[in-house]
Amino acid sequence: MSDAIDEVMAGLRREYLLEAPARLAELRKDLLALRAGEADAAQSLSGRFHRLAGSGGSHGYPEITEIAKGAENFLRQNPLPAPGIAADHLSELVDRLATSFDTAGREIGLPLGAGGAMEFGWRARVIGADGPLRREIAAGLTGQGFLTRTDTETGEPRELKLTERPDLVVLIDEMGRPDPFGAASAWSGAGPVRPRSIVLIGQADSIDRVRALACGIDTIIAPDRVAVDLAAYAKTLARIGSPPPRVLLVEADPVQAEQIIKWLEQANARVTHCEDGDAAREALIRESPDLILADTRLPRLDGLSLARLVRQDSRFGLTPIIFITSQDSIADQIEAISAGADHFLSEPVDRELLTHLVINRAERGRRLREMVHRDGLTGLLNHATLMAELEHTVEFARRHGESFAFLMVDVDHFKRINDRYGHLAGDQVLLHIARVFQTTARASDLIGRYGGEEFGVVLRRTDSSGAGVLAQKLKVALQNDPARLPSGETIGVKVCIGIAAYPADAESAGELVHLADAALYRAKGAGRDRVEFTGTMPTMPTP
Repeated sequence: MSDAIDEVMAGLRREYLLEAPARLAELRKDLLALRAGEADAAQSLSGRFHRLAGSGGSHGYPEITEIAKGAENFLRQNPLPAPGIAADHLSELVDRLATSFDTAGREIGLPLGAGGAMEFGWRARVIGADGPLRREIAAGLTGQGFLTRTDTETGEPRELKLTERPDLVVLIDEMGRPDPFGAASAWSGAGPVRPRSIVLIGQADSIDRVRALACGIDTIIAPDRVAVDLAAYAKTLARIGSPPPRVLLVEADPVQAEQIIKWLEQANARVTHCEDGDAAREALIRESPDLILADTRLPRLDGLSLARLVRQDSRFGLTPIIFITSQDSIADQIEAISAGADHFLSEPVDRELLTHLVINRAERGRRLREMVHRDGLTGLLNHATLMAELEHTVEFARRHGESFAFLMVDVDHFKRINDRYGHLAGDQVLLHIARVFQTTARASDLIGRYGGEEFGVVLRRTDSSGAGVLAQKLKVALQNDPARLPSGETIGVKVCIGIAAYPADAESAGELVHLADAALYRAKGAGRDRVEFTGTMPTMPTP
């Protein structure tokens, strides 16, 4: 019994170390907010340090508790800290936390584990000769929240500690050293410290793209597009964070499935296993994996047919599909590519190749989908994706006999905000609204930017009454948390909300949008911010 308990505790301690990097990344984001003078940054930092102080000791890491408690006490004794001085002091403590986690990781062997890389915030490394271009790149990445380091030479990436692993490596293609292709190969083959993305800055028409792809370069950006394209790319990379990749494994052989699951979970992936294509289709209704790993030989619905069906769903058009196959002739591969495959693994499967291929493909797929499906300003679902998800929710509710609601939200007098404070301030207000909605809504709710200052929310497993309760929470949350400009001035935000429910009000996505929009129009016509229902529910003015 004692051995079993020890084994469970060891697993919990390992899981804690694998999850800790995300917490430290949030600390670094809050530090940036504190330096920028954001009003709620100190309170957020205090809460995060408090949680780390409690969890460190309970998982057997007293040094983490001691450091976190020291930071929490500092903030308690300085409720209104001077941003620069406080951020410098707290940054030192976060660095000590990173060192402590790194030491703990080495003690349990994490640096040698396949893919178990620990990321402590957003780090970028810019490699190239010193000059205006390198300085422009470094300044731009720093402005996006990256801790940026510049180097003339690549060095030996494999010798890095986990806490020094960069999320983004930018290579500058210039006359002279270093050779960008050699540098890319060194970074892409660096095992646990491989960066999440490798970007080459150079003229695309003079670069061998096939060689770039083979060396592990993710994208090429022209020098005159650095200010725009690299900034957008880095912003996307930072926004999606570093959650464990979600893999849908479709494998009928229980022995092979067990082995693959073990390998991927040791690489910090979350695996959902289905034994056949039909079960996989059901799983795809409930969740959206970052990658599908399927055997071509499946009972009932084979792997190729499953891929064809997956590619017909707009949600999974960009999801990587990797086949495990014993038939790897040219004709077989052409047929699989036509069905929608991205890569092949021949049996017997090599552990290291499978692990690196799955982890890297999943992460690149997430970045691509983020850029395609997310609103560039708020990070919420964009209009097209929101509507696609609404259609999917209707279909799911119809098949499973569930109800749900759709909210249309409009910001009151948004034009006045733009006219008085400027469009940049208007963008900051929209970002603030998105953050409030994300922290107030349930994890299962889907939030998107419908267009302009309008938002849409899909509330699963609820009716008009439940939707009204959440709508009121959204309004009250905005009332209690006004938007704040960098100057310190606050902007009160009020919204009108229209609600339509499935199936009580409508049974199609288009009709739900039309009815919710009509209810929103009535709410705005009432002359004050309020909630309106499509059906017979009473109007609910803001308290």
